[in-house]
Amino acid sequence: MTDSATGYQEQFSRILDLLEEHATTGMSVTAVAQELGITRVSAAKYLELLAANGDVYMERFGQKKIYRRSHRLPLREIFDHSPNALAILDADLRICMVNASFIATLGIRSGHNLIGVPLFDLDLRIFSDIAVRRNIERIHRSETYLDEMQLIDERTDRIYLINFAPIVSKTETPEILVTVREITALKKIEIALKNSERKIATLFGTVSNGIIIFAADGAILNANPASLRILGLHTFEQLSAASIFTLACSRGTLESLVHAGKVAEIELACDFDRMRREQIPSTKSGVAYFDVNFTPIRQGNGGPPNEFAIVFKDITSDHRERKNLTFRETRYRSLFENACNGVIVYGVTRGGEGFVFNDINRAAEKILGFKKEELIGRNVWDVFPALAEPGLLEAVQQGFSRERPVFLPPLQYREGDDVWIWHYLFKLPSGELASLMIDVSTEVCDRNGPPSSPGFR
Repeated sequence: MTDSATGYQEQFSRILDLLEEHATTGMSVTAVAQELGITRVSAAKYLELLAANGDVYMERFGQKKIYRRSHRLPLREIFDHSPNALAILDADLRICMVNASFIATLGIRSGHNLIGVPLFDLDLRIFSDIAVRRNIERIHRSETYLDEMQLIDERTDRIYLINFAPIVSKTETPEILVTVREITALKKIEIALKNSERKIATLFGTVSNGIIIFAADGAILNANPASLRILGLHTFEQLSAASIFTLACSRGTLESLVHAGKVAEIELACDFDRMRREQIPSTKSGVAYFDVNFTPIRQGNGGPPNEFAIVFKDITSDHRERKNLTFRETRYRSLFENACNGVIVYGVTRGGEGFVFNDINRAAEKILGFKKEELIGRNVWDVFPALAEPGLLEAVQQGFSRERPVFLPPLQYREGDDVWIWHYLFKLPSGELASLMIDVSTEVCDRNGPPSSPGFR
């Protein structure tokens, strides 16, 4: 810094200190000149320069000008605190101000003086691009220009956003403000988002499940092609004319989920005939059943959701099969419980070495003299030790291993009992062993007389 420049800076500092001391009253140009021992003209020039830089401000009281120290952030500090690279060019396209971010972004050597240097003489990347140069020159000539350009630095593959704006300095001379911001990461995010949107759009359009997006009031906002196919519709307009709440047989189900605002999985029925009566032209008829996943679409600001989505698939055949299975189960249970003969279902343990009671019907309870809950899960030999003889176990194991029905001769469950039971054993698809029991006590006694020992006869 030259001696004259140092002197100017000292005068500026003295004036600012002086105005700080008289902060409550302010000072006139004459008062400043008298305090510093300089001419009134010099004091006026110093104060005008400080005011132009934002360090002081002036108030008029009649013909008198009163100056006070400004507590606003000076332009230089605003410049240097900006994260974007900023440069101001004068009327000759010379640099009159740059900030620290400009120095860092352009890779300029620290300590290199740029002020007063023509921008295009610096051979700076970005500004070496012919399109950028011509745009600045068009602003300089007051011609039509682009206020924004994007540029890729071929050497680094970095992407920059450059903004241009003509401005007027405090001295009323035309200047150009150039702002440079690196947007490489932002561009990568934009590309990733576009790829994600493309993938989501592909899934939305090709997934076999129906997807419907709707508002809290039931208005249908969007639907994928699978939704139209499942509902027997041709166009989205046919669907959007209805409310999501009218599609389900039970209107209140979806409404309650919307009010709760929580993820849920439910089953809904849809009456296509009723849909047609309500002017929804479905090509299907009858009632269909859907497995539905409901989810609120959360807002980015964390507020309550105002949009929702359902993902659904047609499970009508499964529903009917479950209904038929339930009917068959009920029918089987009725036959099982009301059969006049005893029926026992055994679980097989240790590969056929042991058997436990899995189920028995009422007739078997009467024959065995036990209630079902007293036997379920217990080992047969523990409850009826008289049956634990090698011949009986071998016969049962052969039938089980060969998966062929086995007829057992009449046998007794308890020693001294006059009850003889004939068994027909067969293996079930579940791997269990079923036994059909017939009481043949009368026939055995009539043919052979009173028994002498339990077991086989």
